[in-house]
Amino acid sequence: MNTTKGPDFSTFSKREVVSLIFSAMSYLKNQDVIRTGNALAGDYAEYLVAAALNGQLAANSQKAWDVLLANGEKIQVKSRRVSDPVIPGQLQLGVFRSFDFDFAVIVVLPDDDAHVVRAAKVPRHVIESSTSYQKRVNGNVLSASAKVMSHPDAIDLTALLQAAQA
Repeated sequence: MNTTKGPDFSTFSKREVVSLIFSAMSYLKNQDVIRTGNALAGDYAEYLVAAALNGQLAANSQKAWDVLLANGEKIQVKSRRVSDPVIPGQLQLGVFRSFDFDFAVIVVLPDDDAHVVRAAKVPRHVIESSTSYQKRVNGNVLSASAKVMSHPDAIDLTALLQAAQA
């Protein structure tokens, strides 16, 4: 039995801890131990959006949205970890099965670090009109494309989320 104590994470920032995990997950993916590391990315993105926008995280059982803002806006958070350069398909977001939210915040993170590369707050109408229904997943799919992230009605939140990481 290994009784070696790990590092004292209390000396690290939250971003540094997540970056260490992302680096370890990237290594494990390259070694064919795991296939993806997106679950942590999603939780971390939700945390950042709530912190940056002074929102409240929804209960885990909430299906349609992830963060509630003080003004009543419901935010759906979608994130992706991508390589540099981006490999085709890496920008496909999780499935939208409901549009019971006001905005989606899309967060792009690198696959080996937790630094926010890009983040945008996109109105529901842009999300709805940009998705396509796919029967095999029983929902609507969307890519975090430049067309969506840079839509005239979208708000660039990159700097705000990066500040929340500090």
